[in-house]
Amino acid sequence: MNVARRVLVLASRNPDKVREMRELCADGPWEVRSAADYPGLPEVVEDGSTILGNATRKALVAAAFTGEIAVADDTSLRVRALNDLPDVFAARFAGPGATYADNCRLLASLMGEVPDGFRHAVFQTAAVWVDPRPGAMAPAGAPAAAAVRWVHDPFRLAVHLADPADAEAYWDGLSDHRAVWASYRAAIGAPGVAPGADQQRLASVFAGLCDDARREVGGPSASGALRLPDVRIWTAAGPDDTAVPTRISPDGLPADAPGRAACAPVWLELSSHGRLHGTIAASPAGRAGFGYDPVFRPDGLDRTLAEMASGEKNAISHRGRALRRLLDAARKVYGPAA
Repeated sequence: MNVARRVLVLASRNPDKVREMRELCADGPWEVRSAADYPGLPEVVEDGSTILGNATRKALVAAAFTGEIAVADDTSLRVRALNDLPDVFAARFAGPGATYADNCRLLASLMGEVPDGFRHAVFQTAAVWVDPRPGAMAPAGAPAAAAVRWVHDPFRLAVHLADPADAEAYWDGLSDHRAVWASYRAAIGAPGVAPGADQQRLASVFAGLCDDARREVGGPSASGALRLPDVRIWTAAGPDDTAVPTRISPDGLPADAPGRAACAPVWLELSSHGRLHGTIAASPAGRAGFGYDPVFRPDGLDRTLAEMASGEKNAISHRGRALRRLLDAARKVYGPAA
């Protein structure tokens, strides 16, 4: 099946991220839109313990709502001196509603007097492509540097639990969500040894992040955002595996979502990762980019990402690498016209 002229929805409302992703998708044969073009598209609670889980959540919901190919990404920043934090909390490191500057200030404060040899960090992006209408196309195995997965439509059923209060226990029984988070908290919360880091404050910040993260699954959150359990429970054996794996669907997808009538029972998912190693600068530099770009200096360079033009940054960045691998995988799976 050819995806030329198909709509590709970037599952983000962050204008900085959308601009960067549009640049990276500019050479494709599809019509690129963003979440902002679909006013009824629900927000998604990013309560996964991995960036792949969070990116998949966003792509699945965008595909389900629109009925179009959805592309989503999620990024972590792992700083060795801070026990690999902020990790999946990168965007909300300084709390809900944190600005880029707030997150950078907190990072700098926690780094304290960490010497140069201990300031290593890794940016990592997971990028996910979900096609809810893949047709009869059958991929010929996993493309290089990407993974292929067939996925049951999570919202196919119109059946829900009679008592919404039972949803958390139901989904947790399928995905063991709490055990996953307990393991994550134990691993990241282990005492660190980096000299000069404010370990006591770091432990307090991490505890607050974990306490603030809503772990309930299977329905809309208190803010109305859509919450999904561990997305792996919907993995299908192949494009012809139409057996519904659960007896209910998550709550929160609008009844009038255009994708409800358009989506197929089994969807195609492609995923890829991109990494960029570097160090955390002692002070911010540069006005380009966004997020932690002013304090992240890639290995082998004497400038931060915020001191680079967009084309130069995209050529080496974690997001650029992940999306190029994802789009290359789509071209291999769908054919050269993709």
